[in-house]
Amino acid sequence: MWKTWYTELSRRNGLLAKSGAFCLLLGVFLLFLPLVDPRELLGQSVWMKPAKFFLSISVFFWTMAWIMDEIKNPPWVMKISWAIWTLMLIELIIITYQASQGKISHFNNDTPLDGALFGLMGLAITVNSLVVIWVLIKLWSVKHLPKGYLWGLRLGLLIFLIAGYQGFLMVSLHQHTIGAPDGQEGIPLLGWALNYGDLRIFHFLGIHALQILPLLGWFFFREKPIPLIVLAVLYFVFCLAFLILALMGKGLGLG
Repeated sequence: MWKTWYTELSRRNGLLAKSGAFCLLLGVFLLFLPLVDPRELLGQSVWMKPAKFFLSISVFFWTMAWIMDEIKNPPWVMKISWAIWTLMLIELIIITYQASQGKISHFNNDTPLDGALFGLMGLAITVNSLVVIWVLIKLWSVKHLPKGYLWGLRLGLLIFLIAGYQGFLMVSLHQHTIGAPDGQEGIPLLGWALNYGDLRIFHFLGIHALQILPLLGWFFFREKPIPLIVLAVLYFVFCLAFLILALMGKGLGLG
C-alpha cells in the first residue's frame, strides 16, 4: 500500500515527493541524535525542534504534492512547487544551523545575525503562506473532484492558513507560552506546556487540518459536502478552544 501510494505521489509531483521522503528520513535521524549529543535547550534536546520541523515539513511537502496535481496545470504546479521547496529549505537550514549552535531559532534577537536569521525565517514563511493562498484560489475553480473531498481540500487549506498566520501572534509576544517564559514542563515530544497557556497547540492542530479534512472528505464524505463543511466548522471551533485556553494562560493540565 505504501509503495503504491508513494508511486502515485511521485507521478503527481516528483520534486515534493522525494523532498518529503528526504525530510522524513532526516527528521527520524535527528530524533536519535541526542544519543550522541546530550545538549539541551529550554528543557529539550537541541535537536528536537529541527526534528519536529523536518517531520512536519515532510508531511506538508507530500500534502501539497497531492493537492496541487488536482489543479491540472503542470507548468504552474512546478513553479509553485519550486517556490514551496525553496522557502521551506530556508526555514529548515536556519532552524538546523541555530540548533547546531545551541541557540533557539525563533524569537532570537540576541545578536544581529540571530535577528537577521529570525527575520529571514519570518519572511520565508510569510511568502509561503501567500503561495498557499494562490493554491487555494486556484483550487476554488476546480470542479471535477467529488464535492465532499473538494470541500475538504478547500477548508483544510483555509484553516491551515488561519493557523499559520496565528504565528504572528507568537512573534508579537516574542514567545509561545502565556503566563511564563518558554521552556516550561510539557508533554513528551511535542513539548506543549502542561501548566501554562501554549499558543503552539492551536497552531499545530490548525495546520494539520490540511491533512485531516481532505482525508475525512475522501473516505467518509466523498459526495456529501454539507456534513464535511459542518465537521470542518466543528474542528475549527475545537482548535479555537485551545487558542482561547492558551490566551487565558491555561495549559493542558489546566493549571
